[in-house]
Amino acid sequence: MSNNFTAVEVDIIKEIINIGGGNVATSISKIIGKKVHMNLPIITQLTYNQIFETIMPAEEVVKAVQMEVDGAIKGQFLLLVDEKNIIQFSPEDRQLIQSEELFNSALCELANILVNQFIQAIVSLFDVPLVTSVPYLAEDMFGSLLSSAYLEEFQFDDQVWIFKNEYWIENEKWDSSLYFVPQDGILESFLEYMREKGEI
Repeated sequence: MSNNFTAVEVDIIKEIINIGGGNVATSISKIIGKKVHMNLPIITQLTYNQIFETIMPAEEVVKAVQMEVDGAIKGQFLLLVDEKNIIQFSPEDRQLIQSEELFNSALCELANILVNQFIQAIVSLFDVPLVTSVPYLAEDMFGSLLSSAYLEEFQFDDQVWIFKNEYWIENEKWDSSLYFVPQDGILESFLEYMREKGEI
């Protein structure tokens, strides 16, 4: 992926992530019946060491739902969730912690809803074809999950772009994050596609 996006291109990418992430916040709010707001998206280029120092330690074990996206934009979404954070949805959801099967099923369904809401926002805004895969649940160390995702999308650089949305449920941070890992070169192709359409 390019290290040399212009300021305008970065703003366009940020707006795409912001609009998609806003749709996700609205969906979470509807699901749980509580106010949800999103911080400004994190869009930055970091080394893996910087990621593990500033975002999450590489050795921390997390559950992650992976979903591929194909079409005008290719890559994968990662919804990283700590089990204890599911109870932020409602007290009744504590029961999910008692059953790993129920929790995993609910987590996959949540990711499916949120990622497709994210995608729908982009489709509606730019009128581009996008489809998503069936959710896949994995449990591993954060470093292993993240680096594997970037390698699967043919990104082999020491520095990677991080696209991350963080959410707050009322006044409490939801310690789960939605990452987008684009296939190498796809954002450059998408920006060129938008130029050809006269969108930018």
